[in-house]
Amino acid sequence: MTVRHRIAAGLALTAAGVLVLALPDSLEGPRLVAFGPGHGPSRLDLIGIALLAPGASWLLVTLVRALPSLEYTPRVLLGLGGAGGLGLGLLVASSFAGFTGWWVVGALTLSAVELILVAMVWRGRGHPAAHR
Repeated sequence: MTVRHRIAAGLALTAAGVLVLALPDSLEGPRLVAFGPGHGPSRLDLIGIALLAPGASWLLVTLVRALPSLEYTPRVLLGLGGAGGLGLGLLVASSFAGFTGWWVVGALTLSAVELILVAMVWRGRGHPAAHR
């Protein structure tokens, strides 16, 4: 399976999971577990998580394996890693600590970093041997 196929599969699973998680609360039913004010998965959320987690993980592993072929400078890698970490931190903090609204900033920041990497890997920047 080529890098492009792995990226496409990861993006498809991730998008399907996000779409299920974005369904209205009226369709979700009761929360099975509460882990913060107004936060906790329902049965429908668990289906979205079951799609999102492997898709996003697969995409992340594919991108991390392709990083050496992109030949980014350490400064660029530090910036991308810092922005991605900040985004992920805001997502987690908004869920568990009740930072309402900050999850949007976290999601957008993390998504921007991933999209930059996806675009660069998709174009085949770097060594062709790394894109098998």
